[in-house]
Amino acid sequence: MSHKTIRSIGVTLTFCILAALLLACQPIQPQSALAQEETGYQVIDGAGPIAAADPVAAAAEAEFRAAAIAKEEAYYSGDVDNYLTFYADDVISVTPGSPEVIGKAALEEGLRPFFEGYDVNGTLTIKKFWVHGDHAFRWAEWEETATPKDGGTPEHYIGRCMLNWEKMDGEWKVVSEFTNFLEDPAPVE
Repeated sequence: MSHKTIRSIGVTLTFCILAALLLACQPIQPQSALAQEETGYQVIDGAGPIAAADPVAAAAEAEFRAAAIAKEEAYYSGDVDNYLTFYADDVISVTPGSPEVIGKAALEEGLRPFFEGYDVNGTLTIKKFWVHGDHAFRWAEWEETATPKDGGTPEHYIGRCMLNWEKMDGEWKVVSEFTNFLEDPAPVE
């Protein structure tokens, strides 16, 4: 091979490697825009690439991210039973204007009628992950519309939520969650 051919192959390989690295560093988006049209929701990992240099820490964060995303996809798909599996038995849930809810049974008591009565469509963007051993944190922003299945007036919600997780018996579970509305829920006109 000539020097020119070798150089051309080297440049081409360099561009291919750079393209692969750039793709690998992009945030994970489990739902595409097309999927959002089909499902009515989108869960986006907007936290950026996993930054841990240690392979064990990077694997732990990837595992946690997958659990956090799966929880939100269960919510938007309306699968209350699957959604509740992501909560610890002694979870504490705090939402604006309501007393705190303590325990998965009490959480289910409020969630099941909501899941049975509403279809929820929207976008949740995960902004930050933090994992340290068996403890993790997830912060997200969301905007959604809850439409009554009986044909009532839909409501628009926009807010933020922070969830604290612990790994229990090999599975990530939400131990506390704090939700804040950025705007008061309002009927969709």
